[in-house]
Amino acid sequence: MNAGLPLLPLLLVGYLLTGCLLTGCQSPAPDPQTTTQLAALSARMTALETQVTVLKAAQGEDAAASADDVTARAAAQNCAVVLARTLETFRQGSDTAHYPSMSQLALPDACGGQRVSWKVLDAQHYTFEVTNADGQVLAGESGL
Repeated sequence: MNAGLPLLPLLLVGYLLTGCLLTGCQSPAPDPQTTTQLAALSARMTALETQVTVLKAAQGEDAAASADDVTARAAAQNCAVVLARTLETFRQGSDTAHYPSMSQLALPDACGGQRVSWKVLDAQHYTFEVTNADGQVLAGESGL
């Protein structure tokens, strides 16, 4: 039994060192400011996720309306380009380089069903707009 006595202090020292090492590896107590910031960020993230969900739902409902709007704008732009080309072709073919009068002008097929509002149409100038049923301008052209 006397042989085990010298080992006892070594075991005690080992035990104390192990305890010190283990307590040194423990995480520090949470910082109250950090905890508050994390809670605020978490709440903000939840609110943003909710907004994204609402926007995605609204976007799905408006997809059909948006497709109709895009189609109407494309048709109006096509009408405006074809009508401007018709006016320029008339001017280039005329002896006096003038645009046609209303009585000389027939709207091209691309403008069938479109609302064309003339701002100016005289021998040297033209300005028009293609609008929807609500009067919103979808396209327009001008020429000198």
